[in-house]
This record gives sequence, structure tokens and C-alpha cells, in this order.
Amino acid sequence: MRKTTIGEKIDGFIAYKRSLGYVYDTAERYLKHYQRHMEERYPHLDLPDKESTDCFLDQYKGQAGGLYNAMAPLREFSRYLFRLGYMNPYLIPPKQMPKLHPEAPYFFSEDELSLFFRKCDSYYAENPGPRMRGIIMPALFRVLYCCGLRPKEARMLPYGNVNLAGKYIDILQSKGPKSRRIFISDELVSYLMLYDSQVSAMLPEREYFFPADIDKPYSVQALCYNFGLIWKKAFPEWSGKMPRIYDLRHHFAWAAINRWAREGTDVNAMLPYLMRYMGHNCIKHTLYYFRFVPDFYADYKQLSCRLNDRIPEVSDE
Repeated sequence: MRKTTIGEKIDGFIAYKRSLGYVYDTAERYLKHYQRHMEERYPHLDLPDKESTDCFLDQYKGQAGGLYNAMAPLREFSRYLFRLGYMNPYLIPPKQMPKLHPEAPYFFSEDELSLFFRKCDSYYAENPGPRMRGIIMPALFRVLYCCGLRPKEARMLPYGNVNLAGKYIDILQSKGPKSRRIFISDELVSYLMLYDSQVSAMLPEREYFFPADIDKPYSVQALCYNFGLIWKKAFPEWSGKMPRIYDLRHHFAWAAINRWAREGTDVNAMLPYLMRYMGHNCIKHTLYYFRFVPDFYADYKQLSCRLNDRIPEVSDE
């Protein structure tokens, strides 16, 4: 009986993960890098071993994010091989997994966001660029801001998943086999209807709601480039930390929580709704996005003063 190659095993594993509902695009990219590494340097092996795996991971030293993204699917791949009955495929020890320290988000002020969107509209009106970029980017940035989507969820959003008549967007199989329906405001619906009519006139059969072409979405690099471009246009003398496009998602979360606190709404009662809207599977993941920012200090002080009379004075004796 012919032995299956490492490439065939990897293909089977990716197919298995996708059968469970996982998108698995990033993991597939790293596994295919690993496959090429094995075929070029260890063609005699049909299972991972320590030497070949360590050699592959050496190229990611000093890159915590890249090393983690390479290790995680390789560990899952070895577990998969164990379950199929293969003997002793090398399993990367969990203690070798790098600790990730997410970059602190930038906290936008409302004035900064207002100026950003004004510059976004004016710049693209004067410099529309290729493939309707001048129409698409302002709309895409507004959806990220208004809905707190992950950048990938917005740029990869299929056209058929946006129902403007029903005032909702379906996010399917994002970050694992999780899907959700998010409802959007009347103001955003009106804006997107005008946007849709303009883009549909040019690309009536487009696959994506924010298309780079009829069947292609914008890349993450293009999205980040355009966001940075507009930020620098809005703030030409900027010398501080450059915001990231993902910081719009952070802003959506803490702005919602801060608004509820100011309005006297029970934040604990609202958190499950925010968790579901943002596509999290537990509240602690939602709270990760929440920060007390300078704009909220005055409101927080006022709210905390309401509790002063519940704490008795302590005598000096």
C-alpha cells in the first residue's frame, strides 16, 4: 500500500478543518510553507519530526506573531495525525508557544474621527484612484467604524450577505465556525444604498460588497495603506503612534460601553448583546476591548460620586 506524502496529509487535514466550518486561510498558508520546506529539505519524511519542525520554525525567530501562527496549525496537524493512528508525529511542546503581547490600541477622540472622515471624503473626491477606490474606501471605513467589524470581515464581505432592505449584514464563519447577523442603523443603510447603486452600476455582477474587482476583495495591505494614507492627510504633522485600522474595532467596543455608563444603562446587562454583535464566544473577550480613556474620566468621576454616601466616614480615632 502506497504511503501518503506529507503534502497529501496536509491537504487532508485542511479539508477536515474546513468540513468543521473553519475558514482556515491563514493556517493553510503556513502549512503550505511547511509542506514546501519538507519537500525541499526532508523529502524522505512523511511525518513531522523534531529536527525538520525546528528547522522550519527557525525562520520565524524574533517574530512572535509569525512564530505563533506557524506553531499553532502544526500542533493541530500533529494531533490530527495521532487521531488517524500514525505513530509518533512530533508535537511541539506547549511551553514553546510564544507569549503574544497585543499592541495597545490607539484611542481616537471624536474630533479626530470627524476630521478623518472629512478628509477621507474630500481626498477621494479629488483622487478617486483606480477601480472605484474613491467610492469604496469611504464606505468600507464607515462600516468598520459603525459596526465594529474585524477588517477581514468587511473586506471579504460577500455581496449577498448584505441586506439593506432588512437593515442587516450576515457575517458567516468568521474566526472559526461562528456566524452572526448584525443590524445596522437607518443612517448607515441610507449611505450604503447610495454606495451600492454607484458600485452596482459599474460592477453589476460583483462577488464582494467592497470589491477590488468583480471577483476580488481588497487585500489587507491595501486596506492598511489607504487608512494610513488618509490619516496622514488629515494629520500631516502627526508625530505620535500611528493608529491601526483595527483600532476602529476597539473604539466601537469601548465607545458603546462608555455611552451606556454615561446614560445610566446597566452595562452588565448589555455586555452579552455586545459580545454577540462583535462575534465573541465569551464576555471576557469583549471586555478585552474596553478601556477607560481620558474622554471618560470626568463621567466616571461623576458616576462614582453617587456611591460616596454608601461608604461611611472613618473617624481619626
